[in-house]
Amino acid sequence: MRKGDYMIRRVKNEDAKRLVEIYNYYIRETEATLELKELTEKEYLERIHQVTSFYPWLVYEEKGVIYGFAYLDKFNTRKAYATTADLSIYVDHTLKRKGIGKRLYQEIEKLGLSLGLCKIISLVTTSNRTSISFHKAMGFTKLCLIKNAAYKHGKWVGVTFLEKNVQSIVTPSLNKDEPSYRNKVE
Repeated sequence: MRKGDYMIRRVKNEDAKRLVEIYNYYIRETEATLELKELTEKEYLERIHQVTSFYPWLVYEEKGVIYGFAYLDKFNTRKAYATTADLSIYVDHTLKRKGIGKRLYQEIEKLGLSLGLCKIISLVTTSNRTSISFHKAMGFTKLCLIKNAAYKHGKWVGVTFLEKNVQSIVTPSLNKDEPSYRNKVE
């Protein structure tokens, strides 16, 4: 999707270097992600391949520079969870509150609907109040809070579970190895 000076498009292999730069900031400097060790470009490319084997991953690009990304992934590996996905959105930390996350979310939700998803879940650390507010603005509701779920940067971190029903609950066919809407994303 192209609008004016920016576009939102599917991730490419060559995006891994810029995406890991964005993501590693959050590993190093924040509790927004609970990973402790920065990732290499190769490790991040492997993650991209794993996620995109079944789910969409989008990047926000402006004048040839990537400033953010969003992807859906398995909420749980058990097949009965097939209509629920986990959401991740990261925006260059110098460009927050510019509408990038909102644009990415709107597009990733559309792709989730095309996959037959009914529910999107997001796990947000309680210290990340900006993200919690963002999710609520996008229509998510708080499910629960798990206090002291992780330990990072010398302190205990809680995790808030948020959900959004993106379409009416449908009855999927779970008799096959994978539901038809879980075919590899092109």
